[in-house]
Amino acid sequence: MSRWMRGLIAFGAACFVGFSASAWFDSDFAHNEGVRGLLRAAGIAGDPPLSAAMLTALQAIGLPHFALTLFSLLQAWRLFGAYARGNVFGAQPVSHLRALAWALLATTIWHTLSGTLGVLLLTWGNPPGQRRLVIGISWDEYLSALLAGLLIAVAWAMLEAGRIERDNAGFV
Repeated sequence: MSRWMRGLIAFGAACFVGFSASAWFDSDFAHNEGVRGLLRAAGIAGDPPLSAAMLTALQAIGLPHFALTLFSLLQAWRLFGAYARGNVFGAQPVSHLRALAWALLATTIWHTLSGTLGVLLLTWGNPPGQRRLVIGISWDEYLSALLAGLLIAVAWAMLEAGRIERDNAGFV
């Protein structure tokens, strides 16, 4: 199971890096679905020309999400590596699971904030009263935060199970 999971993680990481790079370095970045979604949320109709500085700023907003996703995948890779070695309740897999859970929570929070920042950035040049502050939380983000909380609880339970196992080993 661990080898399968590590294979899926490697495949996912390669796809994520490839798709992200193709989006960032695409000469038509202003027309990708993410930017178009921000334009819709900002109430900007049509196909407005976006300056190079604006496009660069929008790309920069995505960098923390990129880094957090790669960090999450790395922690999952390490977690399943520890499992493959038979280390289930040790400090190493628990720390990887905890780091993965907190990274997922941070990714979820950043995803919500990045949309808000993107809309604010797109409408910043508007006259007062026409700027927009949009805070959107989707069902997927809610479920992601819930999953992260669940993983934090599981990591805590694993830490306690390891402590109890060490305590019981001292009585034999």
